[in-house]
Amino acid sequence: MSDHERKLATVNYRGRLYQVDAQWLARRRIMRKIIVYSLFIALVFVTVGPLVYSLFSSFSDDPLSWPPSFTSPRLWPPNWVAAWNLGVQGNQSAWTGGWAPGGQVELAVTFRYSEPPTDSSLPQVQLLAPPYESNPAADTHVEVIECQKRDIDNGHEITYKVILTHQGIETYPLLPIAVVGSPGAEFVRATLPPDLVRSRFSGIYLTWKNVTPGAIGYLFNHYIRAWTTYKGSGGINLFPRWIRNSFFIAGIRIIITALFATMAGFAFSRLHFPGKNVLFLFMIFTMMVPGQVTFISNYLVVRDGVFGLSKLLGMNTFLNTFWALFLPSLVSTSAVFMMKQFMESIPIQIEEAARIDGASTFRIYTRIILPLCKPALAAVAGILTFQGSWNEFFWPMVVLTQGEKQTLPVGMNYFLHYYTSVTGSVWNMILAGTVVSMIPILIIYLLFQRYFIEGFHLSGIKQ
Repeated sequence: MSDHERKLATVNYRGRLYQVDAQWLARRRIMRKIIVYSLFIALVFVTVGPLVYSLFSSFSDDPLSWPPSFTSPRLWPPNWVAAWNLGVQGNQSAWTGGWAPGGQVELAVTFRYSEPPTDSSLPQVQLLAPPYESNPAADTHVEVIECQKRDIDNGHEITYKVILTHQGIETYPLLPIAVVGSPGAEFVRATLPPDLVRSRFSGIYLTWKNVTPGAIGYLFNHYIRAWTTYKGSGGINLFPRWIRNSFFIAGIRIIITALFATMAGFAFSRLHFPGKNVLFLFMIFTMMVPGQVTFISNYLVVRDGVFGLSKLLGMNTFLNTFWALFLPSLVSTSAVFMMKQFMESIPIQIEEAARIDGASTFRIYTRIILPLCKPALAAVAGILTFQGSWNEFFWPMVVLTQGEKQTLPVGMNYFLHYYTSVTGSVWNMILAGTVVSMIPILIIYLLFQRYFIEGFHLSGIKQ
């Protein structure tokens, strides 16, 4: 193609205009978009990938398996139907299941054998004791029968039916069992996939933590266990208590931050008083001091009741109380700094017009400045303060020692170490708790992201 037949396009490069081939320019722009979007996708994968992995692994019975799998049996709809039917058989409850008087459960289990087993080698059924619950073994009658046998290549497949009958008068929330196949047997399938399959010298062990779960009880089993297993004094569930404590502390901190940060920011940005610059420089200096430097002094102040302030509340110390979380951080210097910078971007003409109309300083602060600071407040108090309080770990772990008063991050740490010392780390339950702890952060961000973006936009307006 000659130069006269080629389509040319004009581009501006460093203030000069150039004529380039239009097709080459189009290919260049397409390639640039591909590179940019590829980088964005990689960034999203890096940031959101751990959350997605935790979500899928929380449904897995073996989240530490490698390579990781996103096809957990709990996510297969046919297993939901099986769990539904077993819940109806056990307690006439398709959603939550259970083990009620008169219930009869039929569980089919298929094994593969290289050689035909003898008549005396029926699988053995063991009724297990659920954690922190009464044992349904005394009220349950067990029967195992062989219902189907077929020959396959290099062996035989035999299906057994395990019939469990409730002969007592007490209702149980769980019915955990283990089916033990003879040595040399290989597990093929079951009405409901077992939670754990282990081969031992004495045979193959299939374990169900609850054989009558119901649809919800099966799908969200690890979430329900994380919510109900760890108990404090009096048998209360600690996981919901930790969530409530975290919400309460975060809410109080948001109120305190919104109040003090806006007042201090208004004073530094709009008022004139002796020593304002020195005081502001001192505040900036405190931002440069790491929290670890003041940790011991803060602990001693809280332990001694903040110079005797605890005596007014009838306490000798603020340790193991929520006061210990509020008092050392009543004013966030970073929040004050951000509010001051945002308020300085508000045109001074608005304030001058209000003063001409006779508005007082307090009225200007409450009726003019605060409404205009909604984006900054949403970013500082709604997102940053909530996130910082919700995820805070070190200070609450030191000042709070009673299990019922722990926050969620500290409680999850106790959750981890408890199972490590007793049965080994139950990572699917820990990941379930982790996913639950992420949900409030995501909701808060989705609710306030519009104000957050608006805050960045308004902060760039020139006066």
